[in-house]
Amino acid sequence: MTFEKQDVAFRALTASMIFVLLAVSVVGMSPSEVLAQGTNATNATGASEGGSQTTVVMPLGSSGATSGAGYEPPEVTVSPGATVTWDNQDNALHTATSGQPPTPDGKFDSGIVGANQESKPVTMPTEPGEYTYFCTLHPFLVGTVTVQ
Repeated sequence: MTFEKQDVAFRALTASMIFVLLAVSVVGMSPSEVLAQGTNATNATGASEGGSQTTVVMPLGSSGATSGAGYEPPEVTVSPGATVTWDNQDNALHTATSGQPPTPDGKFDSGIVGANQESKPVTMPTEPGEYTYFCTLHPFLVGTVTVQ
């Protein structure tokens, strides 16, 4: 293959990869999430109407080790078996994984939460106590859930 043909093939491959990456990132978003991009959502914390749903925010900039931004609020108190949702308002992927960094303990895990996305509700342990959690991708990001 000549250099010109290799250059054309490389450009075509690059364009195809960019298209696929853009398509994959948009397919996972609902129309309301697309419209919400760029809005400044309020940091929602506390219980919902049912009293068992709490939301913790991963604020913009929380992926920076020196930003000072962390889970908001850094400590929440919930009832045994309550659910917590993590709202990632940052432009990086995050997790909320129980344990001491860098070792998960298996008590709960939000899974990877995409930028400007919310986790599915995560059920907290039924055993009262303090549960430390952290972001497996940014282990300096630490919070606490108290079950009582």
